[in-house]
Amino acid sequence: MTNVSSDAESIKSTVVSIIDQNKGHDIVTFDVQNKTVIAKYMIIASGDSSRHVKALAEHVIKSLKQYKIDVEGMSEGNWVILSFQDIMVHIFRPEVREYYNIEELWS
Repeated sequence: MTNVSSDAESIKSTVVSIIDQNKGHDIVTFDVQNKTVIAKYMIIASGDSSRHVKALAEHVIKSLKQYKIDVEGMSEGNWVILSFQDIMVHIFRPEVREYYNIEELWS
């Protein structure tokens, strides 16, 4: 039997690494399993532009294509949400991230 928690932990590390390698920045992770049922981990990161935000999301999707990933916001590229395997990934343009300030909800 696989340990679901360590799988999520491993995927979380992979996502952070992919975003970091592709010049995403201000990456933060939250363990939210005791705060919500929608995910175990929340990853929040920034890209420099709409194009960069979309590219970061595409790198994550391509690298984790074995999972079914729900994607929201890809067409605009201001705030892309990826949801899969108990993980939610939010990738923002910096000014959009600052405006919504979702870190405050989870910290």
